Amino acid sequence: MLLVAKNICFLPLKALFFTKCMGWFMEIKDQKMSGLRLALFPIADNELSKFLPMCGMIFCTIFAYSLLRAYKDALVLSAPGSGAEVLPFLKIYVVFPVTIMATIGYMKLRKVFDVSRAYYTIISTFIGIFALFALVLHPFSAYIHPSPEWLSGMQAAYPPLKYFFAILGSWSYALFYVSAELWGTFALSVLFWQFANETTSPSQSKRFYPLYVMVGNISLLFLFPVLKHISQNPNSDVLEVCSIAVFFGLLLMYFFSRAISVAKQEQSNEKIVKKKKKKLSMAESFAVLFKSEYVGYIALLVLSYGFIINVVEVVWKAQLKQLYPSRQALIEFNSYYTFLTGVATIIMNYLSKGVIRKMGWLTGAIITPIASGVLSCLFFVYILGQSMFSSVAIFLQMAPLTFAVWFGAWAVLLTKGSKYSFFDPTKEMAFIPLDPDLKVNGKAAVDGVGGRLGKSAGGLVTSTLLVLYSTSDAAATAFDIAPVLFGLVALLTFAWLFSVVRLSILYNDAVERTEREEGEQHGQLQAAST
Repeated sequence: MLLVAKNICFLPLKALFFTKCMGWFMEIKDQKMSGLRLALFPIADNELSKFLPMCGMIFCTIFAYSLLRAYKDALVLSAPGSGAEVLPFLKIYVVFPVTIMATIGYMKLRKVFDVSRAYYTIISTFIGIFALFALVLHPFSAYIHPSPEWLSGMQAAYPPLKYFFAILGSWSYALFYVSAELWGTFALSVLFWQFANETTSPSQSKRFYPLYVMVGNISLLFLFPVLKHISQNPNSDVLEVCSIAVFFGLLLMYFFSRAISVAKQEQSNEKIVKKKKKKLSMAESFAVLFKSEYVGYIALLVLSYGFIINVVEVVWKAQLKQLYPSRQALIEFNSYYTFLTGVATIIMNYLSKGVIRKMGWLTGAIITPIASGVLSCLFFVYILGQSMFSSVAIFLQMAPLTFAVWFGAWAVLLTKGSKYSFFDPTKEMAFIPLDPDLKVNGKAAVDGVGGRLGKSAGGLVTSTLLVLYSTSDAAATAFDIAPVLFGLVALLTFAWLFSVVRLSILYNDAVERTEREEGEQHGQLQAAST
């Protein structure tokens, strides 16, 4: 398997190298770099002090998030009375309301504290939660959780509520799951990318952002041996995972301290006087968000991805739980899955740099909905017609269940690879030309609420269908509701494509307006100096 991954990773690199050299050759004069430097590392020497700490931040953030994400699924799926069907209930009834409260708290925090104190406060909170879980909650889980006998009895007595009781029966695992989800929402989507947007110019973003994504996904290759090691140590896996998360949280704060010092120095050296803008209250900020067509389309992009990937993963992870029932087996599978995700993302990210730069924002942004829609629909077609496609599994000398798991794994990891490589950079670029207030509050609302709303909407639909399809004798499974989910995924894919096309028009207009205003300010500065 690793040999196949290496072949996939390295075969295209030689052709891509020459393509990038030719594609970036025309920028040599503007960037004052050689063609080779532009192709491989288009960062000027005077930009390294700004670029490298940001790379350290995103490496630590994605490494810790991917570790927590791989472990939280294994922890919940292997809990007593649990399964993949528990995940949508967790996301809508636990994760979503907590995220709403955390988002409101973050916006209040930013009004009281500057970006530095807000960043340190949030990361320190995560560190404290993971330390508490490793040192207190998990060691005493047998005393703080309801007994397995009570759990199985309640699930047997009330089948439609089976998955609610599963969450209650392992509530500390649910806390870990929520914390891991919030790490991805706030440490990565809000804190890192908002800080990057505030300190990166539109011209720099075209060179910086694809490299940020590549550095972040290189961390997935380093995570592979770590997950393999954890899967072989069932007696210390919780302590090891939480210790690594705490260590990378501390390291993250160190890199942030370096990055913020550079940003403050740049601001003090900035000569252009910008117009002062009125600071909006939280109510005014939300009012602007609801009235902003621009931010609304960004939110719809995020919501569509969250919904589609959520419902696909529920069906896929139900198959995964059947094939790998134990926690250690799930962690080992996740180690290979995470590694292949990193390889696929790095290849696609290498392509994305040229696509976004040469073909524009629209081309880069529309790749993810096309890939997500096609791959998701193919997965549902296979799941719903496994008997018709059993000959394919037999031809590949694989059991039907094994083939279904790996078919779904490739569909999900390629969707996520295109998301990390094309969706994330283009989404973040869309925030740059916005006014400062709308940029800060809009991003917090889109990523903190809009992103979670997509996953939670998928969770709400899935959990509701599971309850409705359950009978007094047995709870429904993910396979029972797969036909309905298939139709919703196809419908939302079309809505996603429309939003991308419309947003591209608004984005190009906003960039032109921003560049025109900066040009006028620069002209005023030159006139004043003469």
